[in-house]
Amino acid sequence: MTSQTEPTPEDVVHAAQALHALTAIPDTSMQWSNTADPTQWTALHTIEHISDALLFYSSQVARRAQVRLPVLRDGREAPASEHIDNVLSAAHVLAALLRDLGDQRAFHPSGTADAAGWAGMAVTEILVHGTDAARAVGMFLRFPEISCARTVSRVFPWIDTSLGSPPELLLAVTGRTVVAGVHSDPDWWWQSAPLTEWNGLPARRDVKPGWS
Repeated sequence: MTSQTEPTPEDVVHAAQALHALTAIPDTSMQWSNTADPTQWTALHTIEHISDALLFYSSQVARRAQVRLPVLRDGREAPASEHIDNVLSAAHVLAALLRDLGDQRAFHPSGTADAAGWAGMAVTEILVHGTDAARAVGMFLRFPEISCARTVSRVFPWIDTSLGSPPELLLAVTGRTVVAGVHSDPDWWWQSAPLTEWNGLPARRDVKPGWS
């Protein structure tokens, strides 16, 4: 079960709520076509990716998957405000499923994750790619500090948490900012399996991303 010091289903929702600030940019703004560095996606597609990722997580958890399942996508074009709202809806769906997961686990390419691992990965996806999109449209996101702290400790356990604030550390380990002492690996990955199974080394991606 998830402890109080590990990411919770509520953290997933809190992270998604942080993206509401992006609704200040009108749907008709050309800024949504800006590239969301370091990805090759537009800001709009980056927001769409977040809800895609959360729905993928939800399908893995709901079915207690032992392998990677196909990604749920409707392929329909929609304005930015709708995609932002979809992120919040997808976060609520995933949070509800994680509350029901108990001690069971489900497959993710980074490891067979428990509820805390899934929550930490989701918080990372939302806030890191949310930052990519926000920077592309000239916005700043205010992160939920406690959610970030729990996420860094759980899915990036090799990070020295004394080196910066939780939001700074989350962005540094994923290559979005620089914090002295935090190594930014382009092949960063999560410790998604329980910490009792961690080998003590930084996790590194060993398969190609499944997103386009």
